[in-house]
Amino acid sequence: MQTRLNIDEPNSPTSAYIEIDLSALANNYQQISKLVAPSICAATIKANAYGLGLEEIARTLVNSGCREFFVSDIFEGIKLRKILNHNHYEIYALNGLKQKKEQDYTKYNIIPVIGSMSELAYYKKSSMYDNSLPVAIHIDTGFSRLGFDIEEVASIYKENINIKLLMSHLANADDLTSKLSEQQLEKFLNISNNFKGIRKSIANSSAIHRGQAYHLDLVRPGISLYGCSNHNQSQIKYEQVVKMFAPIIQKKEVKKGSTIGYGASYLATKAMTIALIEIGYADGIPRSLSSTNQHAGGHFYINGVAVPIVGRVSMDLVAVNISECKADTNVGDYVEIFGTNQNIDTLAKNADTISYELLTRLNHRVQKIYKYD
Repeated sequence: MQTRLNIDEPNSPTSAYIEIDLSALANNYQQISKLVAPSICAATIKANAYGLGLEEIARTLVNSGCREFFVSDIFEGIKLRKILNHNHYEIYALNGLKQKKEQDYTKYNIIPVIGSMSELAYYKKSSMYDNSLPVAIHIDTGFSRLGFDIEEVASIYKENINIKLLMSHLANADDLTSKLSEQQLEKFLNISNNFKGIRKSIANSSAIHRGQAYHLDLVRPGISLYGCSNHNQSQIKYEQVVKMFAPIIQKKEVKKGSTIGYGASYLATKAMTIALIEIGYADGIPRSLSSTNQHAGGHFYINGVAVPIVGRVSMDLVAVNISECKADTNVGDYVEIFGTNQNIDTLAKNADTISYELLTRLNHRVQKIYKYD
């Protein structure tokens, strides 16, 4: 990976940036669609498409054949509807029914995912019911979060409402040794089979790879669309969609016995050369990647060489030890935060978190560069 960029080129980055490969996104979606066929492959693009930009991600998925989308709430739903500008695409708002927004659900044709008796009662009293706006019914089969309790679902059979989808969510789909997913699927099928002719969905990214029994009528992958997967049994070779880079703004020689960074938490046990990278926790880099003499933190890459973090991750800066590659490293070079040499899942594991969190915490200071081959 060439890390020195020509910053005189138009639109070239001058600070931390992420590179988003839309061709890889399209390929991942198409591979999932092929795997689960004839089941429908929807796309979960909540939280601004996991931080990657709702408009660009949605348009790419539409061009790849996606026709159904899941977002966080009515506000994201409205934004997506305006982007797509066509009622042909179905949009589900996962976080329930927002009161006093019934006209917006109808106007923008957003399908609320209802998961409680109070939401159902509000829906029936609203103009949404009068206009026969469809809903999705979320059934809690063992997550103990959103959704109707199984004992409540029986009362919905007799309701004269337009149900578009029955859905549930798995609590532990990525753990193949857990029996909970099998138990949840069995509960879901037992209750949902009473709703004749209504589509069913339970599979998220991980559940897709648990087998055809979980695909049902519709799957709703999220993180796997972006090439992130902690599922060891994946039948798909996902392409990496996101890479992150940040520039070196200073090189410094550190003497033996010097301390580095806030709290003087890292002591140089020998002379070293460090590079100061213009990125920090204000850009979404976890402080848990910090390094002390007692605890090895995370590392980044320069021209394929791993450079360990030394000291604390601060708001705007991270220091790395470049002693092994100092001759080939210069101010203005870009360091790979995650990408070819370590993917985001690896970095997340080193930070004791998950790739979902790393993606969604990237803020406005991090530039987005989209490419499509």
